[in-house]
Parts: sequence; structure tokens; C-alpha cells
Amino acid sequence: MKTSIFPSIIALAAAMTACGHTEKAATVHISNASGEKVYFQPTGEQGYRDINAADTLISISDFPAYYTLVGKDYQFFPVFISEGSQTEISVDADGKVTVSGTNEAENKFMADHAYLCRTPESIAQYSAEWTAYQQKEIASLDSLIDASGLDKDFAALQKLNNRFVYLNQCLNGVNLTKLFKPGGEKVSDIALPEDFYDFLDSTEFSDPLTIYVPNWFSVVNNALETKEKLGKLTVDNDSYMTIYANQIADPKLRSHYIVSLLELTLKRGYLPDIAKQLPAVKPMVTDPAAIARLAEVEKAYEEKMADPATVKAGSPMPIYPFRDVNGKEYGFPDLKGQYVLVDFWYTGCAPCRAEMPYFDKIAHEFDGKGIKFVSLSVDTGDELYAAWEKMMREKPADPAVLDVNLPEGFKSPLLSELGIHGVPRLMLLDPEGNIVEANAKRPSDPKLRQQITALTTK
Repeated sequence: MKTSIFPSIIALAAAMTACGHTEKAATVHISNASGEKVYFQPTGEQGYRDINAADTLISISDFPAYYTLVGKDYQFFPVFISEGSQTEISVDADGKVTVSGTNEAENKFMADHAYLCRTPESIAQYSAEWTAYQQKEIASLDSLIDASGLDKDFAALQKLNNRFVYLNQCLNGVNLTKLFKPGGEKVSDIALPEDFYDFLDSTEFSDPLTIYVPNWFSVVNNALETKEKLGKLTVDNDSYMTIYANQIADPKLRSHYIVSLLELTLKRGYLPDIAKQLPAVKPMVTDPAAIARLAEVEKAYEEKMADPATVKAGSPMPIYPFRDVNGKEYGFPDLKGQYVLVDFWYTGCAPCRAEMPYFDKIAHEFDGKGIKFVSLSVDTGDELYAAWEKMMREKPADPAVLDVNLPEGFKSPLLSELGIHGVPRLMLLDPEGNIVEANAKRPSDPKLRQQITALTTK
């Protein structure tokens, strides 16, 4: 049995003084003499915030915080910001970056001792040796942090941050490996040691400092969803938000997790989940800052529901033809009398292809049980359509899945009416051809299987 590094996270909070929103702002002065764009933004944030001026002053009001300066040739420089601090960042004509100021020692430590979750090439990724090597690296960094004499608040947060880098690699890294395989070969599960995910059994999210760690919500939510998929959490499509929230012991962290989960649910388009589960989780949001965030989420949800363009449950599925690889034409009316799960996808979409093995598996599981599975490609143009056609002709005949292509693809009036601007996108229809879920969960999510089971066994 592997030794977990995560129980020690619980003790880190005791070393940290109270922190959060404050009126004592920090300032960051960036002087850029390189003549090239540099970027400065919270670590983990998507996209890039340009710093175009040669001399820029930035005020920051949420602490503690990790930021990243992206310099010449996209080199990344971590920057730690504390309450009321002053930070000077200089980019010289050659692109060399110097960070000084209040947190100079902390920033130098991060630059000199960055934990990137790397291993020697001789160690197979995600093997038992890989895990042992990472645990040794984190323990070594803990010792360096303890011996550094640096600010105790920074020390506690940096230890937590290193553990989240590792946890992120164990979860998101494995998923990305499945998505982007060298050479573009068929996506399949990678070989992992049988006990690889055992660390989830002892991983607890009990530290309020977690909300200051870059990508914290993505990591925590991925951990909980992975536990659910592995059978370590109860699967309940009607109350999973409460189940997830109850895995988080600290009230402040739980509050912000719930709001972030609601934000993600809204982004994913799982609108019925918000209507159904918000009353149960809303009383669990007790932190003042999270309560303010929750009000914004509720407002956004109400606006989304009031928008005429939002596809509602009970709406009839628009009728447009689609064709199989041999040119035979089908339409949604042909499928009435049974539930229908439609998967919109295209060959160049890595997340789409990662879901295909799960889609095929669930289709076989429910074959002949009152639901039809339709794999609806939106590949258009000579190159993309040829790729889809080749894939279909090489694929073994499978009566459980109807593989078809939608003429005009993303320019189809069907996608326009359904408000589909990206894939993968799954929709669930009832036997009358009406929409049950405009944004159904993905086939890899056990909650979809539970929902289909409930519908087909009525």
C-alpha cells in the first residue's frame, strides 16, 4: 500500500494566519525594456493579460496570491503576492527578468525550487516508482521550506501548493495523456498500477487556504468526480452536489467549492441540476465572500432561464436529416418510440474521441432496452468528412450505435436552433421526440448511466 502525502495538508492551516479579502492592497510595478509584450496574471488563469506599456503599476487586493509573469520566448516566472506588499518586476532589454520587493526572498525561493512534478526519463510515468519519486521530492521540498526561515504564511501555502501540483498531475495529467496520445493513435485507457488512486482514500480537503492555491477548484472537483467514477462515492444524479460538498470539512472551503461547482454547472448547461439541487446546497454556503458570489450565480441562472435562446426541457427536437456512411438518410422522427441519446462530435475533437469508448460501452449495456444511441458527426469539408468516412468504414459493424453525419456540420440550421457552438455535446430525447436534457452528462460520467437506467426502467 502506498503512503499518502495528503493527510499532512490538514495540519498546514494551523501554521497560517487568518487571510482573505483585505483593504490593504498590494502593488506590483512592472518595467519592461525588452520591446516585446510580457504578460502578468493570476497563475492558472486561462488566456494572457498583456502588459503593453513600458512602465505599469498594478494594484492587487486578494491575498495571498500566486501570479505568473510570462516573458520573452514564453518563459514563466512565478510571483508571490502578500497583503500590503510592494513588488518590483524588471524586464531588461535582453528579456532577463528580475523580481524584487517585499516578497523577494519568497519569490527567489520559488524560482530556485519550483516543483514541476517531473521525473527522470528512466521512470515510467504514473508507475509505482513515479509515485515514490514524487513523494520523495515533496518531502525534500518541505525540508527546504522549513529550513529557509521564510515567512510562515508563505511556507504553509507553498507546501499546500506543491501537494496540489502533484494531485493535479495525478488527476488531470492522466486525463490529458488519454486525450493527446503521440501519433494520434486510438484513445484508450493508459495502464496504471492497481493501487494508483488509493491516495484518494486518504485525501481530505480541510484547509481553508486551499482557495488561494492556483487551479484549486479544478483539482478538488476532479478528485471528487474521480472518486465517484471509482465507486468511492455514492452516485446520485439528483443530489451529487450535496454529496460532493459533504466531502469538504472546512466551512469556508466548502462554501467556495459549492459556488464554484454551481458556476461550472451553469457553464456546462446542466440547468435542471441547479433548479433541483440549489435549495439543498445554498444553506451550506456560509462564508460572506462566497455568499456574495452565490448571488451573482443565481442572477446569471435566472437570466439564462429567461433567455428565449436557451433550449428548455420539453421542447421538441428540430427535424433535420442526417446520413450514414453509405448515404442512407435518417431523421429524429424515425427514432420515436424510444429514448434517444445524441452525441454531437467531430473527428478533430480530442475530448470527443476520448468519450467514444464510454459511449460505445453504455450503448451496448442498454442495447434493446428502450434507448437508441446516435453518434452524430458534424465533420464537413473534404478533409474532415474523409477522416470521418475512413473511421466509419474501419469501425466494426455495431447495431447498438447509429453512426451518422450531419450535412453542413456547424453551419447546419439544426445546431443553430439548438444553440450548439462547441462539442462534445450530448442531448437526451424522450420517446415522443422531445428534449429531456439539452446538455446531458458525458458517457464517462456514471450519473448519465444512472439517469438512463431510471428512465428506461419506469
